Amino acid sequence: MPSEPPTSVAVAGASGFVGSALIPALAEHFRVVALGRHPRSDAPNIEWRACDLYSASSTRAALRGVDVAIYLVHSMMPSSRLFQGSFHDTDLLLADNFARACVANGVQQIIYLGGLVPAEGYVSPHLQSRQEVEAVFETSGVPVTCLRAGMVVGPGGSSFEILHALVERLPWMVLPRWTKSLGQAIFIDDVAAVLRAAVQSSAFLGKTFNLVNGEPLTYEDLLRKTAVGLGQRRLMLPLPISSTAFSKRWVQLFSGASHELISPLIDSLQCDLPQVSPVEPVASLVKYTRFEDMLAETLRRAKPKAKSPARPRAAPPRSVRSIQRLPPLPDRDARFISNTYLAWLPSFFRAIIRVNQVPGSSRVSFSLVGLPWPLLILELITEASDNARDKFNIVGGLLSKTTTTGWLEFRQIAERRHTLAAIHGFEPSLPWMIYRLTQAPVHALVMHSFGRYLARTNPRGESS
Repeated sequence: MPSEPPTSVAVAGASGFVGSALIPALAEHFRVVALGRHPRSDAPNIEWRACDLYSASSTRAALRGVDVAIYLVHSMMPSSRLFQGSFHDTDLLLADNFARACVANGVQQIIYLGGLVPAEGYVSPHLQSRQEVEAVFETSGVPVTCLRAGMVVGPGGSSFEILHALVERLPWMVLPRWTKSLGQAIFIDDVAAVLRAAVQSSAFLGKTFNLVNGEPLTYEDLLRKTAVGLGQRRLMLPLPISSTAFSKRWVQLFSGASHELISPLIDSLQCDLPQVSPVEPVASLVKYTRFEDMLAETLRRAKPKAKSPARPRAAPPRSVRSIQRLPPLPDRDARFISNTYLAWLPSFFRAIIRVNQVPGSSRVSFSLVGLPWPLLILELITEASDNARDKFNIVGGLLSKTTTTGWLEFRQIAERRHTLAAIHGFEPSLPWMIYRLTQAPVHALVMHSFGRYLARTNPRGESS
């Protein structure tokens, strides 16, 4: 543990379910820096800071003066009007920005709340993503504490709210095979207590702990116990089917949650999670050892759902985010990847697209052969680039609506184990539906083809 005890703790994901429970507990002992896209008013010992985790510079600025950084972020929801990519690639990018910001600001400790991981058998993309995020933090050089939680139970938690809604609304339910998979739960108060202790105690530093209550539970158990807790009689019919496609639609319809949230959660419920008991220093902090007790306390605290008048939704910004995973190139840096892309693009379009770069200039333009006006103009931002990242701002061109928003980047993550290409904040000049049907799928095709080219010509990071 650092010689000086921590005095300031940052929480990424401060306005979420766990963050909302954790911040008051932390504020009793530390100066809390709460990070969010839409900051709230400051409170005693709590400072809210605006932070866009997609932006490396914004994240770096938000973590200034912080001793310990707690990461509660899981990106399962789209963050722009059009998103091309997957939540696990997004998780990689956000975690890399956070780790880089911690290094730049001399943060003493990263605490990451992830998820239980199966010891063997099927591992869902959701849980694989949490393992990848752990690796990003562990390779940063900052001491890391990883807490792998079971299903977090409490008022407002998405997993529990889905469970509650199903039992409340369905007089009968079918139980596919995935409802027999074993898992564990943990109450929100116990999660907050362990996270707070992890900041204070050297027993947590640089270690990984399972954050569980020690009670084996299947999803069928959770449904039946919740029905009893609600005083409801429910008919449950086991079905010998393994497919989750029907389950996802069924849960979405009757829980009211979005498909983006439900899909990875149900995929994870197919996994048999470790049936272990908590060990010290976690064990003495876990007060709720039975799901029935968690359920009773959750229902006691739950507030009645008042119907609020419908408000017109603000039109989402015409922004685009696109994140694609490329093959890892352990022996090459980000500059090699971006230079390879600029050299490969004209050959992919068979001389239809021309790439112009003035020697000694940081600007690159893309244009159609025979057309005098560039389609896009990029400018390399050297101060935001390094061996693991090349960033180009989108500063003009016929296809861009703005000259001050949007950027393209190539980056390598976790000691070059992963490579990403990403566009952020791009606002197309084409009418939205035309863009969706033309430029957007072309970009996805281009990046997919570039990934295949890298894999074919650099199978072990060798020069093409």
